[in-house]
Amino acid sequence: MAEEDLSFAGFIAEIDGLGKGEWTTVYSSRDGVDGVAIYSALIKNTLVKMALKHPSWDIQIGDGGPGLESSFRDGKEQTRYVRSSDKGVEPLVLNRSFHDIRPGYWEISEDFRLYFNLYDDKSSRKLLRIDDNGDEHEAVLMKNDEIKIKTFLIRQYLTVRKMKLAIFFDYHLFSPRTIEELGIEEDSVEKKGAGFIYSVSVGRSMGFSDDTKKSHGRLLGKKLVSSDSSFKPDILGRQKKQYIDFIIGADDNGRETLFTCNEAELSNYFGANPGAPHYLTPVCFRKEVLNKYYSQPEKYTVSDGYLSCGALWSLHIDNNQPEAVMVFLGDLGHLSHTEQMYWRGFNLPSGNMSRVAFKRSILGQFTTPQTADLYFKQKFLAFNEYWKKKFGWELFRSLIGKDEYAFKILRVPLTNDQREFDEQIATLTKVFIDSLNEKELAKGITNKENAKGLDKFETWLQSQHFRSDPMMQFLRKLQALRSASTAHRKGDNYEKLKPFFEMGEKELADVLEDILIKCVWTLRTLEKYFLPNIPTEEDVDYDD
Repeated sequence: MAEEDLSFAGFIAEIDGLGKGEWTTVYSSRDGVDGVAIYSALIKNTLVKMALKHPSWDIQIGDGGPGLESSFRDGKEQTRYVRSSDKGVEPLVLNRSFHDIRPGYWEISEDFRLYFNLYDDKSSRKLLRIDDNGDEHEAVLMKNDEIKIKTFLIRQYLTVRKMKLAIFFDYHLFSPRTIEELGIEEDSVEKKGAGFIYSVSVGRSMGFSDDTKKSHGRLLGKKLVSSDSSFKPDILGRQKKQYIDFIIGADDNGRETLFTCNEAELSNYFGANPGAPHYLTPVCFRKEVLNKYYSQPEKYTVSDGYLSCGALWSLHIDNNQPEAVMVFLGDLGHLSHTEQMYWRGFNLPSGNMSRVAFKRSILGQFTTPQTADLYFKQKFLAFNEYWKKKFGWELFRSLIGKDEYAFKILRVPLTNDQREFDEQIATLTKVFIDSLNEKELAKGITNKENAKGLDKFETWLQSQHFRSDPMMQFLRKLQALRSASTAHRKGDNYEKLKPFFEMGEKELADVLEDILIKCVWTLRTLEKYFLPNIPTEEDVDYDD
């Protein structure tokens, strides 16, 4: 080992960079020849001068938990509950130990976690921050020997807490040569600068029988990280929001007309901004804009006239037309700037609202959805509910586990892509055929007890003196189409099914729309026989 190794020149040069960059290491420990330890704690600004008087750590790993403190006054013992923050020094990361009865672990300060509302993703050992748009961002990376936190989060936290972050370091280096062989003397040097202090000591290794550890160097100190002076907490939401312009039509020369979605600049029914476009100006988008939301059903929900991101935000949409999605100009302004930019990429120069949206938004009338997928979903849920009221069990079992999102993503394909069509056929079959309540159906069957799936359903229907050959033919064809569509290679079975579903004669999106219409017809067929007295909603003319 070279002489300069015990001088720690390399690490000393890096002290200034501690607490800078994208990530800040708040804990690190590596056992071995080169012992390394980094730890951190929050220190009140009033204690900074005291902390910089000595290089030793102001808190040790494992310290920092709450406890009881006893004192005597006038001969009487007094006990009080104390927190580490009461003394002005508190750990940002804590080592939890349970005396080897249970395995220990590291955790981030509860205050820090709660302030940023961090989600603990235990499988990846990451803490995630969810922003106002619903997007997830890594905030903390945890390993057995290292913990890193996003620097900008630390500095924002320091701003609101009016504190400094002390990054403590304690490095040990060993040499197999004596200090005499290295040509150096035992020494201890302390150095202090703006926001840091450290000591470097070199000497003989004491207490080690290992011949590789004849001399020893130690670097001990701390670096203080300040708050972000440019960060201003926006408690009342006063920070200026960004708005973009959307295409709302075309002028007489055919050039696109754009206008901001900022509600404060739009006209309304109360006389605001005369001459400006109205809050309810229809803005149209390609249907593919919904792909992002359908592809993440655990996060987004696309329903009849509504798009939502968990409980964070929602948007009224008109998705009751086959080729476009309409949103009112003023509603677009309620989206985050990031989300506005996403929608802008699908903006169409022209379009109108659907008949359904006009009745709901302008006339204030209740109206059933118009597109086949939305209408099927409404019909399916209502049918299953009325069926359960009559029979005491659902005809279609609720999807659970990995399948629970199938109903949410079921839709007429947004494009004529074969893969999307196949996925939607598989989803529809899972919802409409695979979910048949075979357990309850079996209770009403006295013959063909070993029947399964559609055979069991047909046998149950016959036991109820009901028969519909066209309906069962359609269901069997749909099941066969799923099998043929999801095969690695589409063969003769797929080709034989094409005429029944008019594939090749129609676009794939239109084919699936027809299939959904037939599913609605199936529900109506069952409804007329088994549930003749249920209320009927406004019907869409799918039977024509």
